[in-house]
Amino acid sequence: MARSKYAERFCGYCNKLTRMEFVGEMDGVPNKVWYRCARCHHTSLIDTGAQNSAAADTKPEASKATVYQPCNSFKVGEAIFHSEWNDVGKVVSKIKTSDGGQAIVVSFEKQGERRLIENLKPEPSADVPV
Repeated sequence: MARSKYAERFCGYCNKLTRMEFVGEMDGVPNKVWYRCARCHHTSLIDTGAQNSAAADTKPEASKATVYQPCNSFKVGEAIFHSEWNDVGKVVSKIKTSDGGQAIVVSFEKQGERRLIENLKPEPSADVPV
């Protein structure tokens, strides 16, 4: 079976799902393949047998996912359902925004990778005395 030159794989250096170029196979070891990231150009040894079975197990389900709300806090790996987009995704990483707030990077099935605000504190209203 012919192997394609490029594949969509997770780059551990970029920490993203990127286009990877096939470099070669590891001698004497089945299912171990060298890929080079087209984005950062780092080369990684990837176990293709484990990658396929892990991808099938990690698909998030809408029924078990937490509904996204900006005031909530989420964990990496948690499944999220975005009701406005009607899409399910998994939290890939957490980041700090430029204004000091918190955000999560979520890989959605339909929308792709998106940044969402988390742990948003509502500002007190001018009408309510503090």
